[in-house]
Amino acid sequence: MSSGRREVVTRILAQGVHVDGERIDAAGSPFNSLLDRLSQAKVRPGGLVVLSGLSGRNLVVATMAVWQLDAVPMPVPDPEPSLDGPSARFISGACRITASLSVIPAAPGRQAEALNTTAVLHLSSGSTDRPKVARRGVASVLYDTEGYRAGLGLVPGDRVAVPVPLVHSFGWGVAISALISGCDIDVTPFVRASTLARKTDSGVVSVLALTPPLARLLVGTRRQGASTPRAAMAGAGQVPDELNEAFQKRFGLPLLRGYGSTETGGTFFGDRGMGRPVPGVDVVKPPPGERGELVLRLAAPVEGYLGDNQGPKREWRTGDIVRHDTDGSVHFQERVRGPLRLNGKFIRPDITEKALRSVPGVTDVFLLILPRNGSPEIEDFYAVVEGNAAEQDLLVAMAGCPAGTPVPRVVVCRELPRTTVGKRDRGALIETVRRASRHA
Repeated sequence: MSSGRREVVTRILAQGVHVDGERIDAAGSPFNSLLDRLSQAKVRPGGLVVLSGLSGRNLVVATMAVWQLDAVPMPVPDPEPSLDGPSARFISGACRITASLSVIPAAPGRQAEALNTTAVLHLSSGSTDRPKVARRGVASVLYDTEGYRAGLGLVPGDRVAVPVPLVHSFGWGVAISALISGCDIDVTPFVRASTLARKTDSGVVSVLALTPPLARLLVGTRRQGASTPRAAMAGAGQVPDELNEAFQKRFGLPLLRGYGSTETGGTFFGDRGMGRPVPGVDVVKPPPGERGELVLRLAAPVEGYLGDNQGPKREWRTGDIVRHDTDGSVHFQERVRGPLRLNGKFIRPDITEKALRSVPGVTDVFLLILPRNGSPEIEDFYAVVEGNAAEQDLLVAMAGCPAGTPVPRVVVCRELPRTTVGKRDRGALIETVRRASRHA
């Protein structure tokens, strides 16, 4: 049975779409040379090829070459984050395409389970734990395409700007969905807001896929032409009303909202909150008018993570607490945080977070449990607090918690460090805590 990977790349190439103004398989493109070098490296159907440190057009072209050989790409940043257990063993020694487009063959004798229906492997954000390796099936990618096509109204001939990092599932999903839909894409990484604004104002691009921080940079640019984009969305983060209003004033249209996860792809689009479910996605919980963890039922099975051995599933617990309005729109509230274990005992992070968030001036909270420097057998509890609250006020709030609630060491910062797609950067948060501890 075909995996469907070759069929997807054949469909894309047949439409003659352009990436940064050039066909994927144009003369002189690295597409054909990558095919030759991957074949020489004995890449087989279902095999893994790690795309290490690639960005923009090179990442797209490498993905197409890997699919052409019926193998599975895995985009990762450089340096690669550390992984544990089966995922680390699976990826170790795999074939790699480097940032310079060199091909490093798989280690001799390496045995790996074939990924029969998987289209791509993506690292989760790691915002609440170490990154995991999520499997996205071919069917899921195709449903993702239908979601973006409906949400953005994509039609062949559209020119879609995707200036966000393609190594993350959000940027990758929009770019691939646009190509499958017959659209040209501009995946030039975001460097200057004025450059992207000029492309938009002059009509070089007609659809924008942004994160809220990028949208905020764009609204501060001067108009450089009379054209207006046909559609613009902001994903991987919440859009405040004032940002939406500023964007509409600058570009002549409101920002569409988008929501999804590494494991599922895009699942919501709309003009309020996170939007409404795209075709093929149903909200199982919470029911309209209530608040609770968002549970989805998807037309394409969720393949989960490498090494979890749970098999594909149709229902997916997102780990996000949302408000589900009676009109069908959904609004993000907070992440689910289960019990944390501190020095062998489970604690309830929700009590600590609620107390700290009640203090005026607090805009966000992130809890960490880390081994103590010099005594790793002992764990310390930290709370990184965003805002301008006084540390004494935070400690007073903690004093009102039930008896036995552990009091964290509080680190206050103006803004929590976030990744390029707007999620809280756990690695940078750990460094923030370590730095504060060294100067305490």
